[in-house]
Amino acid sequence: MVSARQELLVELQATLAQAVADAILVQQAAAERLGLGLTDFKCLTTLLEGSATAGELCVRTGLTSGAVTRMIDRLERSGWVRRVHDMDDRRRVIVEAIPERLAEAQPLFAAAAAGWSAALTDYDEDQLRLLLDLFGRMRTLARAQAEGIRGSGSSAGTRRA
Repeated sequence: MVSARQELLVELQATLAQAVADAILVQQAAAERLGLGLTDFKCLTTLLEGSATAGELCVRTGLTSGAVTRMIDRLERSGWVRRVHDMDDRRRVIVEAIPERLAEAQPLFAAAAAGWSAALTDYDEDQLRLLLDLFGRMRTLARAQAEGIRGSGSSAGTRRA
């Protein structure tokens, strides 16, 4: 006999998996609206956190250095980002989003933020902390799983960005 807890865990896992899939659909729609591929859109959203080196973008996106370089090239050609030399270390190149182009995407980001705010309105501070903990754990787990898949040595199913 399955316990109520086990039923809840199964339902939660299914709901989380569907929420991730739905979020990818939203990101894909936003990317298409902006004329970007999904990976390029993901990079652009990470640059909302601030400018970054290519290495930092590798960490933020989970992509390889080669994939990040190609992505930066595409975003630079389409006018979304620029490469600037670090004033303290001219060998270091920083990628920054172009504010005027980000302004084009702002309505999409604002709509998403408003939706999240509305969805979270009924939760108290303790519940919000619980959700932060859950999503933090899910992010850590997802990154570890992605790394494990990449490190498995099999090239089957490997896709380049």
